[in-house]
Amino acid sequence: MRVSELMTKDPLAVNKDESIAKAAEVMLNNRFGGLPVVDGQGMIAGVIEVDDLLPHPAMVPHSDVEALKLFDDWIDAGDYAEIFRRYTETPVSAVMREPALVLSPEDGLWKALKALVENDFRRLPVVDANRRVVGILTRSDFMRLFLEGR
Repeated sequence: MRVSELMTKDPLAVNKDESIAKAAEVMLNNRFGGLPVVDGQGMIAGVIEVDDLLPHPAMVPHSDVEALKLFDDWIDAGDYAEIFRRYTETPVSAVMREPALVLSPEDGLWKALKALVENDFRRLPVVDANRRVVGILTRSDFMRLFLEGR
């Protein structure tokens, strides 16, 4: 089997110049854990994951995304406006993972699964010869394959 047979075709993507608030909105509204990031020509620029939008305790206070500690007293009510401002003003390019590891539609599934597992990725963009995003392959796609027994 080839990647083209298992991937989700024409996935939603976010432009690298859009805000991280826009990327978060697309992910939340569609229940996605991440998205391919494209440039103005629709070519792959990177990948953004929910994890890239959440605080990493080891990076605080150096993160572009404010640290939220919801069950303690780190944030007072006035801080939320500042966090929202930063989410709306920070471009996706500031937090995306680049360069994106990509697959070709013609790649075999073994290569794809190996890339996902060895790199601890949850999804990989699939690009054509011009590096335009044509699909996405996720760990869930493999789980579905294993359960359906194609």
